[in-house]
Amino acid sequence: MTGPLKSWLDVALSDLAPAARDRMTAEYHAHVQDATHSGLTEPEAVATLGDPTQVNRALRRTYATEKLAAQYRTPSRRLWRVLLLLYVGYTSLMILNNLEDRADLLRHLPGPLTGLTLLLALMALMKLHPTSYTWTLGARMLVLPLMTGQWITALITPGRDTLDLSFLIVLPFALVGMVWNAHCTARRVHRTLKLDGQA
Repeated sequence: MTGPLKSWLDVALSDLAPAARDRMTAEYHAHVQDATHSGLTEPEAVATLGDPTQVNRALRRTYATEKLAAQYRTPSRRLWRVLLLLYVGYTSLMILNNLEDRADLLRHLPGPLTGLTLLLALMALMKLHPTSYTWTLGARMLVLPLMTGQWITALITPGRDTLDLSFLIVLPFALVGMVWNAHCTARRVHRTLKLDGQA
């Protein structure tokens, strides 16, 4: 590979996972070859590829970086088991603390139970469809069950102050943003690992 193209690729493909880097190197190399066969000099052909920094930013929105792909290549099943045990313990503690007052129990139980249900649903999704997409999606949404449970508890608890009301209003938007970010990240990781035959 010649100097102008190599220098451009070093910037444009910086930090991308190896599989994505190899794929894009082949594509850009073919593009430059076609351009030179059409009569352009190599520097002119490389210039048609655009600003390598902007290309790098665009590619990072499509493919995972090397660090991100390595982080989610293998699911951490132990982490999920520990999290499940902690959440079951948290739900049990809420029940024990409010056994004497039925009204308190009814107010404090729906939140933890909803969170536990969401956690089990995420685990079931990962088990039924064990792909890099579901592993990454689940890992990026670890706090979703807890935060949703807290939101439901705050929603049905009387005597809310301004801070509670702010929490009730802001949290749903934050959770939607978190889910969307998790989905986009999971797609990037899955797309990248698929190139390497690991998805």
